[in-house]
Amino acid sequence: MNKLNPNYEIFVRSFVGNDYFRTDTNKPICFSNGWVAATNSYKLLWFYDPEFVNKENILDYSKGEGVNALSLMEKTFKDEYEGNKEPIGVIKLQDILDIFTQIRMIPEYEDKYVICSQCDGSGEVECDCCEHINECKECNGEGEIKCGEDETGEYHFPKNHSIVINGLNFGFDQLDDMVTIFTSNGINELDVYESKETKGLFGVKGEKIFIIVMGLYGDDFEKKYNININ
Repeated sequence: MNKLNPNYEIFVRSFVGNDYFRTDTNKPICFSNGWVAATNSYKLLWFYDPEFVNKENILDYSKGEGVNALSLMEKTFKDEYEGNKEPIGVIKLQDILDIFTQIRMIPEYEDKYVICSQCDGSGEVECDCCEHINECKECNGEGEIKCGEDETGEYHFPKNHSIVINGLNFGFDQLDDMVTIFTSNGINELDVYESKETKGLFGVKGEKIFIIVMGLYGDDFEKKYNININ
């Protein structure tokens, strides 16, 4: 992706975390060798840009800031990102988008309540014989009684389905997020490298931009969708 593209920095920051308790991943992390990481712990964007350290709102690992993504990359994919190991093929992101269009999204529900008729919503009732105030037994003092469920208007992907790339199972949510970010920035295909354990590595052809996506543990999924590698 051209670094002069006005969306370049937005693209990079799309991969950082937003965890209040993990501020060491909430900004891009710059390393002294010129490589930069942006991660939310489930995905990790790894790209070469020695000038990125001069931008605002970054973490400088040489100053003790951010997580050590460099160590992870050197242990697992050093040959790949240094150009010493070729990809095994290419995937078209449209193939993943086509799967999403086939999926029946699952509606989310929330409990529905009605006002307790025994206490009129107060959670308390008066004893008929002594006028002592007691907790309402009908609603356990809540003032409301569950009477069913309503759809919230939100939907999620099936939890027991996976998308398979090079033998590794990926969750729909992780790939949906990644594909949306890349395709909205004009990147429609990715190089595929050999997976390491549950880590899948992809790259932008002709550029020093890579992304690790964490796969799913296990292989017992109700339905799997395979992505062709060309």
